[in-house]
Amino acid sequence: MSDTAIIGEDVEVIGTGTTAGNTPFSWSAAIAGAFAATAVAFIIISLGSGIGLSMASPYSWGPSAKTLTIIGAVWLVMAHTFGFATGGYMAARLRSHSYDGMIDETRFRDAAQGFLVWSIGVVVMLAIAATTTLFAAGATAHVASGAAAGTGAAMSNPQNTASASDATGYFVDMLFRPRSASAGSPPAVSAAPGSATVGAGPAGPGAAGAVSSGQQRLDAESRAEVTRIVARGVAEGGLTEQDRSYLAQLVSQRTGLPQDEAQRRVTEVEGNAKETAKDAADKAAKAASFFSFWMFMSLLFGAAAATLGGIVGGDLRDKDSMPARDVAYR
Repeated sequence: MSDTAIIGEDVEVIGTGTTAGNTPFSWSAAIAGAFAATAVAFIIISLGSGIGLSMASPYSWGPSAKTLTIIGAVWLVMAHTFGFATGGYMAARLRSHSYDGMIDETRFRDAAQGFLVWSIGVVVMLAIAATTTLFAAGATAHVASGAAAGTGAAMSNPQNTASASDATGYFVDMLFRPRSASAGSPPAVSAAPGSATVGAGPAGPGAAGAVSSGQQRLDAESRAEVTRIVARGVAEGGLTEQDRSYLAQLVSQRTGLPQDEAQRRVTEVEGNAKETAKDAADKAAKAASFFSFWMFMSLLFGAAAATLGGIVGGDLRDKDSMPARDVAYR
């Protein structure tokens, strides 16, 4: 409603009050600012990704992975700062001034308008991240089902072997290496061409023949069983005594190692597998902690930039509309 004062024949507008249900916020301006902030941040992040990928090459001199990670984190903070500053400024400039007589609250409302832009932008980013996570989870499940089907096919076909990407495949290979390849076990030595070989291997033309004759090829079904045992042992923090004895027996049968030496090999491989899993878990925890900290910093700087952008945009808006406001409040 408009409050008017009638003095003689002159009619002058004193103030324009807000009607019931109106709000000093402009949701359309806030949504527009949030979309603008997201677009600007995406452009800056895309530029930084392109620069970083062009510099990250393991075959040329350049910044280390740690340096690139720190630069990327700082770039993320800068992207959120510029993006939300743009969104807050735009939302405040697009918001109409509410002439409700509360002039001192104008700057606070502009700051709140910018903060609203940041809030909407964060919700949009969370929705995008959740959608991406669900898509990745579905893709992972699909790959896992395909891997399970491939494992079944490998077990039915002795010519197939475990996938090279199997996390425990390397440790299974360590268990069943030939005697000459194990640490502390010297290779068999042939005394003379055509004579019996001196060493642990049977008679043959040389050391290679001794190794090949003492090594029995591990079939796909047995390899899959050993892989499951090793994977469970790593997940549970160690092999059970029963599994350890069973693996030592298999290693002794397949490689020709004595039982005590096979037992030591199983213990060594178990320790290496546990240490590798621990290192991987520590690196994942550090990476998650690093990402969480810098995400917090980027969102904090984004909130401050959106709030300050709203204040600056509101001041410039009021500066351009100062004559009209003076007439309205006169």
